[in-house]
Amino acid sequence: MVDPSRFFESSEVPCARCGKVNDLGSSERLYHADGSTRCVHCGFLFIRHSLRQMAKMQEMIQNDPEFVALIRAGRMAEVKRRLNDLIPVEREEF
Repeated sequence: MVDPSRFFESSEVPCARCGKVNDLGSSERLYHADGSTRCVHCGFLFIRHSLRQMAKMQEMIQNDPEFVALIRAGRMAEVKRRLNDLIPVEREEF
């Protein structure tokens, strides 16, 4: 079983919109954070955005061999760029 208090290295998460760090106080609180968690600096739903990108990543892993090859090759900058193109911050609503 996963111990939420040890799952993440820290409780600090940068906002995809403004880039400022949000500190949720503990790894356990970050583990249990939901999509309604807003950036304390700009109000962006940064957890929801991350969850949407992770869901898209799972979909791409299941359906796109080229995407899988990028991950296996360690080309994470390209993976991140593609995810940002598929789920852009600009189109996310507050």
